[in-house]
Amino acid sequence: MHKRMMPALLAAALLLTGLLSVLSIRGLQGNARVINYAGVVRGATQRLVKEELAGHPNDALVERIDGILNELATGEGENGLARLKDDTFQGLVSQMQDGWREIRDAVAQVREGADGEALYRLSESYFELADRTVSAAEVYSERQVDRAQLALLILSAVFLALTGLLAWYGAVQARRQRELQAEEEANRARQESLSRMSEDLRAPLDDISELMYVSDLETHELLFINETGRKTFHLDKVAGQKCYQVLQGFSQPCSFCNSQQLIPGETYTWEYTNPITQRHYLLKDRLLEWEGRDARLEIAFDITEAEAEKQSLKRTLDAEQMLMECVRALYREHDLDQSVPLVLEQVGRYLSADRTYLFFEREGLLYNDYEWCADGIASQKELLQEMPLSSIDRWMPFFDRQECVAVENIEELRERSPEEYELLRKQDIVSLVVAPLEQDGQLRGFVGVDNPHSLNVRTVSSLLQTLGYFLMLAHRRTESENELSRLSYYDTLTSFFNRNRFMEDAEALTAQTGPVGIVYLDINGLKDINDRHGHAFGDKVLAECAQQMQAVFEGANFYRIGGDEFVIICPGMAQGDFEAQVKALRQRFQVKTSCRAAIGARWAQQFEDLQQIIASADAEMYEDKKEFYRQNPASNRYRHHSDEVLHLSDPQVLQKEILQNRFVVYLQPKISSGDRTAVGAEALVRYQPRSGSLVLPGNFLPLLEESQTVSQIDFYVFQFACSRLKEWADQGKQAMPVSVNFSRCSLAQPDFVQRLDDLCRQYGVEKKYLEIEITETVRESDGVNFKALIDDLRRAGFIVSIDDFGTEYANLALLSAVEFDVLKLDKTLVDDVACNSRARTVVESIVDICKKMDIQVVAEGIETEEQLSALRDCGVELAQGFLFSRPIPIEEYEEKYL
Repeated sequence: MHKRMMPALLAAALLLTGLLSVLSIRGLQGNARVINYAGVVRGATQRLVKEELAGHPNDALVERIDGILNELATGEGENGLARLKDDTFQGLVSQMQDGWREIRDAVAQVREGADGEALYRLSESYFELADRTVSAAEVYSERQVDRAQLALLILSAVFLALTGLLAWYGAVQARRQRELQAEEEANRARQESLSRMSEDLRAPLDDISELMYVSDLETHELLFINETGRKTFHLDKVAGQKCYQVLQGFSQPCSFCNSQQLIPGETYTWEYTNPITQRHYLLKDRLLEWEGRDARLEIAFDITEAEAEKQSLKRTLDAEQMLMECVRALYREHDLDQSVPLVLEQVGRYLSADRTYLFFEREGLLYNDYEWCADGIASQKELLQEMPLSSIDRWMPFFDRQECVAVENIEELRERSPEEYELLRKQDIVSLVVAPLEQDGQLRGFVGVDNPHSLNVRTVSSLLQTLGYFLMLAHRRTESENELSRLSYYDTLTSFFNRNRFMEDAEALTAQTGPVGIVYLDINGLKDINDRHGHAFGDKVLAECAQQMQAVFEGANFYRIGGDEFVIICPGMAQGDFEAQVKALRQRFQVKTSCRAAIGARWAQQFEDLQQIIASADAEMYEDKKEFYRQNPASNRYRHHSDEVLHLSDPQVLQKEILQNRFVVYLQPKISSGDRTAVGAEALVRYQPRSGSLVLPGNFLPLLEESQTVSQIDFYVFQFACSRLKEWADQGKQAMPVSVNFSRCSLAQPDFVQRLDDLCRQYGVEKKYLEIEITETVRESDGVNFKALIDDLRRAGFIVSIDDFGTEYANLALLSAVEFDVLKLDKTLVDDVACNSRARTVVESIVDICKKMDIQVVAEGIETEEQLSALRDCGVELAQGFLFSRPIPIEEYEEKYL
């Protein structure tokens, strides 16, 4: 090509040079004519002046000069003059035109007879101007000549450069041509080698078990597919086939095609389930050249089984996660009415089911207590109430084996169980799985799911069985909590309300209007009965007394507010009716020799001062009880009125008895339930009015409480404990914590904590060895801020123990309301723990709660090995009772346990 370009380039150079030369010559000729006519103007003007001065007018010459000057200025005229594009020249021409007009005016004046001197002077100036104009034209022409020469020179240089460039390009092209020929030869050789290699590769590629194919990157044409691929997709020929048609069954390129994402030299790995084979593959893609075409190689590894295992593991993990969410819901929300619907919804949505439900059995009937339905699914709950157990007879053998009942299609029941089929069909059930709910080996109900779509039956069965286990744990926990709550307000022995309920009702009733009758009743001689016949017999007496009260006061509110104390509140009862019923009650207790009671009663027109009415009834009961004990001196029980202790109500007499050491402190050891070693003791006071006589605290402390002198005994016992702890420390003996009981009267003193602190400093005793026992009923005492008192004691460093927990008036809410260190389970909880599973459940729950709150639990009143074993199984670590030791004198305690 460059050979043809060279002559063309030379011809173009010659043509352009000639054209430029012609144009330059023509321009120079025009310039020369302009110079010439500029001189003609000068000469013609000189001639005209001479003729006019000689008196020979020449108008033709004047017109000619006018035409030449106009043509020099405009380039238009009969002389063919070009207008010079030079500002200097054109300026001079313009001056010549102006000068010419002046000369013409002077010629006219001369013709009219004027002097010719003015014309002569003007002509001389005009001639000089004409000379300058000619010179300007010559200068312009010379410049044009120079420009033409430069243009010819540049044009020649350009064509010379182009000629040289063309020559270089020709050399480069020749070399490139040689290189291309060499590359073409190399490509041909490589193509032949690749073709041979392709043929060599096809055989081993056909032998591999994995599916492999090669397709064109641009056209998606299938270039090669191995034997495994041809068999898999039943392919006879490859030519003209598109990969997306053969391998995917699509009519157009795959939307997920990753050809654009492939990078040379790198392998792209991904997974896909093929719609034709329904197998899951691990795919590895790579760019390559195949028979001279840019192509994509893909190898498919069948991982269907591994994927199935992975999906199974994922479903298992998802199921476990769902179960954990269900468990969290059950334990986060203690109210089953709140938590169970959430659990059923989670299970139903996870299984993509139509309905999930929970049935419970009560008195031989089944009740659909809880239900969740998917959107658009009708509820069946109201229709599935009070169902007979016989409706699930076919399921019972499965439940007995603790297996699930699974129905994958209810059509299989049409013939062999038509009643069940009809029941399920009416609920639009196609398939279902139900799992039994058991408690203590007894069927309590079942949990089920209708029309689960997402998992197989075996998976659903396993999931429901696990869920059922946690549902029953939550159900049992709820029952235990309800039982604990019930124990907080009900007396289990008499079914009466307890002290907690009494305090709440008494406060609430003050807002009512109308008449009210109050009966305050105390069982006489109950301690004697317990001592002589045992507590079981004493419980029967209490139950019989409760029946007597219920038989007389029908519709009244009954409360057991202490071990042997009862209150009956009769709202809205007329005075005559109330007094008649009180009389009838007294008569009943007089007739019943096995059950005697002291009774106080008061009736009032209004509820306004209910506490005063109760106090008046209580005072009347005390008087009645005092009379009973005066008439029965053999009784060991003194509440108000033993003549032997009545004098102690005088503070001075009591102080004198204390100074004369008539009050003796005994210690009852606290024992570790694991190894039976002593870990502490409780200080208990006895009154010794004379040698050989010992009065128990129950026979004198109530009197001291009423006379408000009991604080002297409280602080005496505490001071004695401090002094003994100091002696043990001085003697190098192992100190053990000693607990001391305090009455309401002492606790209500403003300086109570300060007095204890002063005594500890006086004896140099560490407060961690002193345990302050407070009964829960102190909460209701006037003048005692229960929580603030305990906080002050603990802040001062004392151990605080809540005593008598588990009595009829102990409140479970105490555990969350107040922070303390030790909880003492009352004997009433311990008595039945060995033979009553419900009692064990209650104790287990209390112990579990206390452990979570870092509260020590002490069980008191233990009398048998069976009780100890049961308590140990419940998690109780500290024990106290006659099984280990009765309260014993200090010396005996030191000898045995220090």
